[in-house]
Amino acid sequence: MNKTIALIVLAVILGALAFYTLENNSKETDSFANNLHTYFAVDAIEEIERVFMVDRSGNQALVEKIDDDRWTYTNKATGKKYAANRSAIFGLLETIRKVRVREPVGQPALKNAVTSLAHYSTKVEIYGKNKKKLKVYYVGAMTSGGTGNYMIMEGSEKPYIAYIPNFQGTIGTRFITTEEDWRDKAIFRTTKSALEFIKVAYQDPSQSKESFKISKIGDDQYRVDHLDPQITPIDQRFVNQDNADTYFDDFDVVAAEKILYDKSLRDSIITTSPFAIISYKADYHQEAQVFRIYSLFNPNADRGDGQAGHRQKIQRYFIDIDEDNFFLGQHLVIRKILWGYSFFFQKGAVQLIEDEAVTKRTFPDNKEQEREERAKRKENQGRE
Repeated sequence: MNKTIALIVLAVILGALAFYTLENNSKETDSFANNLHTYFAVDAIEEIERVFMVDRSGNQALVEKIDDDRWTYTNKATGKKYAANRSAIFGLLETIRKVRVREPVGQPALKNAVTSLAHYSTKVEIYGKNKKKLKVYYVGAMTSGGTGNYMIMEGSEKPYIAYIPNFQGTIGTRFITTEEDWRDKAIFRTTKSALEFIKVAYQDPSQSKESFKISKIGDDQYRVDHLDPQITPIDQRFVNQDNADTYFDDFDVVAAEKILYDKSLRDSIITTSPFAIISYKADYHQEAQVFRIYSLFNPNADRGDGQAGHRQKIQRYFIDIDEDNFFLGQHLVIRKILWGYSFFFQKGAVQLIEDEAVTKRTFPDNKEQEREERAKRKENQGRE
């Protein structure tokens, strides 16, 4: 009995020791914490207001905090400012908080480390409130043994090997300087509570009868109007408020597959007729925001009889806001905002067709299926 108890106590002690070691892995750098030339981390990342980075190729990036949830990226070469990629911001701040020094660079590797930092490093300047400079250091390449990255503090002559505890890989890729990596790929970001109206105008005559404007008129109450004055409108009493609310819920963020920088491509696309022109306004906008969607047809699409033809499936769109905001988006992402006027007046919940960019919908077979679909959408929104 006593032996069993002793074994249990030993197991608890060993488990606690292992947990303590894992959780306090970063404490191995305590010997470096008192040296200003070796403590690269900023523990209180909430105090960081801006980070400026420049690499040896001349790429410069400035990211600045707008509020707790928003950062901007400025391309210092062009002076243009954009919303910053949220994942990139998270990765940068987590790296700044967690970076630790493993050891000084040994004498045999010192020359290579200095050469690497001189030719391939990224200078990182970190500022707090009122532009107070918190840290300035250089992040170099990964060591030959793959144990960390060379880093050196500004004003120091001795480089160190830095790393993130419990992370395998280079930390240098977290300090990115290129616009393509820093820009947020969201075509728009908004919130349901801030939205005032959304307008979708289909340009093809066969689709224009489904053009609409949906406006918020109260808490979870909406008005839906047709954009063509020649068409007899449906009585507002028959608006399916649940469907209207779902549409406003879904109009929160739409992300592009990629940002396009080919000016000649954009010049060519915008000379054609768009599939739809979409405008929306939130209470923080001075005026309505507008973007245009252009269909990107798949020339190999089947028209239904085994032959490629006019009725082509649409897999992607070009989305144009202006010369600085031209995107490629996937239909399966974009389709959630491509509803039709009649959708808001049907009794059942809207279920979008998977593979074609046409204003069609299917109807649930019964009320139980409708409730299940509604619950599933709410569950997915909660996960996001």
